[in-house]
Amino acid sequence: MGGLPRLALAVALPLALLAAAGLAPHPAAAQATQQQLRDAQARAAAEREAAEAAAMRARALALEERRLAERRVAIARRVQQAEARLAEVDDQARTASLAALYARNQVNQRAVALAPLVPVMRRLSLWPAESLLAVPTGAEDAVRGLQLLQVLSRRVADDIMALRLAEMNAERQGALAAQQAQELAAAQGAAQRLAQQLEEEMVEARQLASGANAAEIEAGRRGQEAAARAGTLEQALAQLERERVVAARRAQQEAMSRRLEAPPLPALPRGGKAQPVAGQVTREYGSAGEGGPARGTTFQAPAGARVVSPCGGRVSFAGAFRSYGNLLIVDCGDAYHFVLAGLERLDVAPGQRVLAGEPVGVLAAGEGRTRATLYLELRHHGQPVDARPWFAARG
Repeated sequence: MGGLPRLALAVALPLALLAAAGLAPHPAAAQATQQQLRDAQARAAAEREAAEAAAMRARALALEERRLAERRVAIARRVQQAEARLAEVDDQARTASLAALYARNQVNQRAVALAPLVPVMRRLSLWPAESLLAVPTGAEDAVRGLQLLQVLSRRVADDIMALRLAEMNAERQGALAAQQAQELAAAQGAAQRLAQQLEEEMVEARQLASGANAAEIEAGRRGQEAAARAGTLEQALAQLERERVVAARRAQQEAMSRRLEAPPLPALPRGGKAQPVAGQVTREYGSAGEGGPARGTTFQAPAGARVVSPCGGRVSFAGAFRSYGNLLIVDCGDAYHFVLAGLERLDVAPGQRVLAGEPVGVLAAGEGRTRATLYLELRHHGQPVDARPWFAARG
C-alpha cells in the first residue's frame, strides 16, 4: 500500500468515527481538512513525478555512459592497432637503417682495400711495356711477371665490380631506409591523432560523470584505502574482497530501507576479452627466472602505449602500491581479478565500471624510439593462474 492511500485512510477514518458518534465536525473544519487532504495528495503526486523523472534521468545517463564507454572501446582498439603498426614500422625502419649502414661500411672497406693498387694499375694500364722493362730480369721471370700482372688485373677488376655492386646496394638500402622513415613518420602521426581523439573522449567522459554510481565510487575508495595498508598483494586482494562483500550488503540494506523504488543500475559488465596493450610478450606465465617461475605475463610495448582493461568488470584498486608502482586491479567477476603494473598514468578510479577493451591508463613515456614494460597477473580466488586459457575461453 502506497503513501497516498495510507494518508487518505488516516484522514477519512477519524471523520467516519466522528460521524458515527454524531459528532460531525464544524463545516469550516471539515473544509479545512479536505483542503489538507488535497494538499497532501498534490505533494505526494509531485514527489512521485519527481522520483519518476529522476529515475528516467538516471536510466538515460546510464545508457549514455554505456554508449560513451563503447565508443571509447572502439577508439582504443584503433589506437592499439595504430600502435602495433607503429611498432612494426619502427622495427622495419631500424632494420633498413642498419642494412644501409652495413652496405655503406662494405663500400668503404672495399675502397680502402683497393686504394693502394689504384696507382700501380693506372701506371700499368698507361705504360705496360715500359713498366715491365724498367725492371731488369730474365725472359722466364718476365713471363711469370706478366702472368702475375694478368691475375692481379683480373682480381682488381673483380674488386672494382664488387665495389660498384656494393655502392648500388648501399643506394638501394639507403632509399629503403628513407622510405621506412617516411612510413614511420606517417604511422606516428596516425597514432598521435587517434590518441588525441581518445584523450578528448576521456575528458568528455569525466565531464559527464555524475552521482549515479557515487555509492560505488565511494565504496571503491574505502576499499582501496583499506587495501593500500596491506603488506602483500595477496593480502590486498583479500581485503578488497571483504570490502566488496560489505559494500554489497550495505547497498542491499539501503535499497530495502527506501520507500520509493530506486532506478536500477546497469548490470556489471562481464565477459569479453582484450589484450591489455599492443606489444610483444617477453616472458610467459610459468617461465623460469631468478625469482622462480613467473606468476604473470610481461609485455614490451612502445613507450606511452595505451593500456585497456582485459575484461569487463569493476575497478577494485587504482593507485600506488608497494614496489609495484601504479597498480590497477579489475574485478572481472566469478572470483577473477586482473592485476596490471607498470602504468605511468591511471585513467580510472576505484569503484568505476569498465568494459573489456576500455582504456584505463598509459605506459611510461620515453624519448625517441624506446620501449616500456607492462606486467599482468590473472588471479582466481587470490591465487595467480595462467591467463592464456582465460583469454582463449572468452570471446
